[in-house]
Amino acid sequence: MLFTRFSLQRIDGHVLVHFGLLDESGILRDSYACVLTKQTLLDCKESLTSFLAKVGSPKTNMPKWVAPAGSAPTDTATVINAGISTDAEILLSAFAIGPAIEKSKNSDKPVEMDAVAMLRCDPDILKSLLAELYVDEGV
Repeated sequence: MLFTRFSLQRIDGHVLVHFGLLDESGILRDSYACVLTKQTLLDCKESLTSFLAKVGSPKTNMPKWVAPAGSAPTDTATVINAGISTDAEILLSAFAIGPAIEKSKNSDKPVEMDAVAMLRCDPDILKSLLAELYVDEGV
């Protein structure tokens, strides 16, 4: 999904992220929501803050956006990967802890993850998202 806006809602240490594709007249054309658990944020902190330090801070301030209220389905991600070229990309993935632990006991093969969502945006939007996720980290 391509997105042009995002909003974060902190809930008991977890973060509910809403992504929205708004056209130039402000009409919401597509949306997606995903929860990043405390553990996910902690596990991805080092790689994402290092990435943000390398690519730099956003050049523009993102306009605040409040996602529309409603009870839409919400995914949960356990791994966050990010990259930047002309566009920025966020790959959200997930794995189940129980089977992952069992596999690690019996095999040296990497734990398989299921893709949850692949999101694209302007590089400054990705930088803003990461900066807001880790606002207390001083990046």
